[in-house]
Amino acid sequence: MAVLEVAKIQVRSGLQENLPALDTGEFGWCVDTQRLFIGKGTLAEGAPQTGVTEILTEYSIGLINVGIISLEANVANLAANVATLTSIVSNLTPQTVTLLNNTTANITPITVWSANSQLISYSITRNTAIRIGSLKVTNLSGNVVYDDDYSETAVTGVTLSFGSNANAVVLGYTSTNTGDNASLTYVYQNLR
Repeated sequence: MAVLEVAKIQVRSGLQENLPALDTGEFGWCVDTQRLFIGKGTLAEGAPQTGVTEILTEYSIGLINVGIISLEANVANLAANVATLTSIVSNLTPQTVTLLNNTTANITPITVWSANSQLISYSITRNTAIRIGSLKVTNLSGNVVYDDDYSETAVTGVTLSFGSNANAVVLGYTSTNTGDNASLTYVYQNLR
């Protein structure tokens, strides 16, 4: 009569914090987290790195879901940052406006919230006269204050001004009668 022998295969087990270094192909079961790991092998055996690799189980899905939620939050933050950068870049795209001869007119509304400032870098050209400057616009408790710092090669005959409109200020100009229109090129950016 043949002898029947039953063999039992058992893997290392215990708490995850006590998981030992596993030999090549050796399994390790974490009874507390219900996670299964296998030994990667040694560098001498050709493994690219040593340590353990998790074998996915039904309990690994919870960890994956936590990772996905964290990843989704990071993607949402990234999308918000991209929107902010897109806004900044679009403001840094130079705008060019023709300033009509012998005219007073508004150019553009610029939102300046309370306690914020904006810097407008500009150049005005009329014939051979060139004016290069920067306007700093600040909303101090509802009072719009601006400072125009510029230099000219010759008088351009253009005066820039601001008027209020709700939470925005409106950049305007007055052009003297010289017979020729002027050209204004500007970019603006928020200063916090």
